[in-house]
Amino acid sequence: MNRQREQPERERHRTVGRNTHRKEARGKLTGEARYPTDLDRPNLLHAGILRSQQSHARIERVDLDDATAIDGVASVVSRTDLLGDFDDRVRHYGDVVAAVAAETPAAVARALDAIEYELDPLESVHDPARSVRADAPRIHAETPAYGQPVRHPRHVENDDYEQNVDDYHRLSVGDVEAGFEAADHVLESTYRTPRVNHCNLDRHCCLAEFDGDKLELTETIGNRTHTEDALERLFDEEFEVEILTPPAAGSSFGGHSLETLTLEPVAATLARETGRPVKLVFDREAEFTAGDSRHPTTLTLRAGLTEDGTLTALDVDIVTDTGPYPNGVGHIVLHNCQDRPLDLYRLDNYRFEGVSAFTNNTPSGEYRGIGVAQITWALESHVDELARQAGIDPVAVRRKNWVETGYERPHTGVPVTSCGLQDCLMRGRETFERLSEDADEDRLYGWGMASGAHSTTPASARNTDYTEAKLVLDAEGAMTAVVGAVELGQGAETALAQIAAERTGIPIERVTVRSKTHADDVDDKYGSIASRSTYLMGRAIAEAAEELTATLRERASDRLGVPMDELTVADGEIRDGAEATELAELITEGVSATGRTETTRAPSSFGVHFAGVTIDPETGGVDLRTYVAAQDVGYAINPAMVEGQLHGAVQDGVEFATLSELQLDRGIPENPNLADYPVSSPHEMPAELAVEIVESNEASGPYGAKGVGTPSITPVAPAITNAIRDAVGTRFTTAPVRDEDVFFALREGER
Repeated sequence: MNRQREQPERERHRTVGRNTHRKEARGKLTGEARYPTDLDRPNLLHAGILRSQQSHARIERVDLDDATAIDGVASVVSRTDLLGDFDDRVRHYGDVVAAVAAETPAAVARALDAIEYELDPLESVHDPARSVRADAPRIHAETPAYGQPVRHPRHVENDDYEQNVDDYHRLSVGDVEAGFEAADHVLESTYRTPRVNHCNLDRHCCLAEFDGDKLELTETIGNRTHTEDALERLFDEEFEVEILTPPAAGSSFGGHSLETLTLEPVAATLARETGRPVKLVFDREAEFTAGDSRHPTTLTLRAGLTEDGTLTALDVDIVTDTGPYPNGVGHIVLHNCQDRPLDLYRLDNYRFEGVSAFTNNTPSGEYRGIGVAQITWALESHVDELARQAGIDPVAVRRKNWVETGYERPHTGVPVTSCGLQDCLMRGRETFERLSEDADEDRLYGWGMASGAHSTTPASARNTDYTEAKLVLDAEGAMTAVVGAVELGQGAETALAQIAAERTGIPIERVTVRSKTHADDVDDKYGSIASRSTYLMGRAIAEAAEELTATLRERASDRLGVPMDELTVADGEIRDGAEATELAELITEGVSATGRTETTRAPSSFGVHFAGVTIDPETGGVDLRTYVAAQDVGYAINPAMVEGQLHGAVQDGVEFATLSELQLDRGIPENPNLADYPVSSPHEMPAELAVEIVESNEASGPYGAKGVGTPSITPVAPAITNAIRDAVGTRFTTAPVRDEDVFFALREGER
């Protein structure tokens, strides 16, 4: 059962802060929505890829003649024919060996079967900690450039990291050793997080076609600007690349944020070779083997605590597996792992070192909570265990050491501008206690809590984030907002339409939000990633709305002979006191305005979550009975959509904590399908699920809003595994924690 209690009294607005039907809901409910895999073009060719069954090899021979001779085949290319200067080495299971374009999928399948090839196996490396050592096989002869537009400067300060280094981060605050000397209790543990796949219902699909010197790629991509730049560099600036947004997207969770090396270059090559549109669709196995998964990460934490519950020091060492090719995400994983502990806790003494390593495993990339999910699971497990071993209430330790509004984080000097941690704790615990069931005598019961923090936007003191929004009002009084956001199922179109309607006075029924194209001349840096859409694009819409309404009031003032400051826009009308004039009477041609916003600040969103589990002592079966997610979102533009985000975060976190892992044997996936790969279902969701929406009113956000999508996943997995620890008395340091793990821990406890 899902429960959300009545929220505290809040400022009332006409459109924002209210539940509004999602803009794209009707098309999805009726089946009218057209996803990338539904798209067609006149003269369309279908494409397929011959993929490597080895994790590291050199291509000795590829014979395309028999495949080329098959009826309906338009083009067959080998790996070295691909746009982007691909070499003759495959570096992971599922890497591209050759590709085919044909009139029908059946002809594609016949041609792929007809390709003859030989691979010469090379020594592979699958342990990222070994990969960076001098004696490991070298995955790239030189610094790789595949798909990544700019690799930020790296200075590796660890002599043990000699090669295959994707990225490296190091940070030191205060005096860590002095902090440990001041501690009464010190705990060191190593945690391992799983390789998790997004399992998006709509698979990777790219429709490539050339329009003169421009390559148009119709596909679901959250970060289009980055992807266009990356592909243009990969293709040596031979032509302009434009990503076109399909009518509907089947979710992303980071899986459709960036380019994929065996997708766009293959489709583009075949489109150029044939002069026809080409559609390439991944099958489900390719989703697991060639699409990205969450970075599996090993985290070693050492923390110190005094008798009064003060955290004196934290030392973090991380090795993460970025897979065979760079895409910039290893940098984000390390950056987030480095900064998030300092965003959540007051730590005067802190040291961090992290490396992302190339391996011959399947590719890693963006996944909801990039790096934050990994570090938060390890950190909240570690703080919980340290407090327990010290004999101190884990909740009290967190409460004593959390950041608060106004606190200046030592690594940036930037103050926390809004923080609802204490309110999340109070309201979350109250609801959790109210919903928790009486213990079952035949089952073990445990409860746990965890906190989390994540920034809104990728901005920082060294990185400016920016976006523009254009509002266009037509002669009938209907308005279109052109933005950099892509509707990936997160509700961006609806939330931005609510802000546009509120600030302009145009009824939301007359507001349409669409993603920009190159023809729109609307600038945006990152698109729909990092929980930035509502926060940053909402601000740009608000600025554009000020200009637009000023223009309307000026026209009305001239027409009606009324001073501008006495006119308002509301419900699609210009009002002068009791008198109202329809906007359509004032607009003889379209009116537009563009707003722009930039920021180097990334306000943190916070959450405190509670989980209650029961465990069958005979089987180790874990049943998540009660879950309460108390989340500081700044301000809920659409409370129902916020609640939906929280429910989705719980489902994602359940997978991380107890279910999902793409398992590899020397780089070869053992469960690359939805029959063998475990995903969560309603059965694994809690019997009692409640959310508490806490509004801390972030001054820099539209109406006080800040991010919710990514921040809300961070406390879920540790809250669940802390509850399991409470029930069985064993701290699990490898996720996911499966029923069999609990079973054997209970048997070990009996011995």
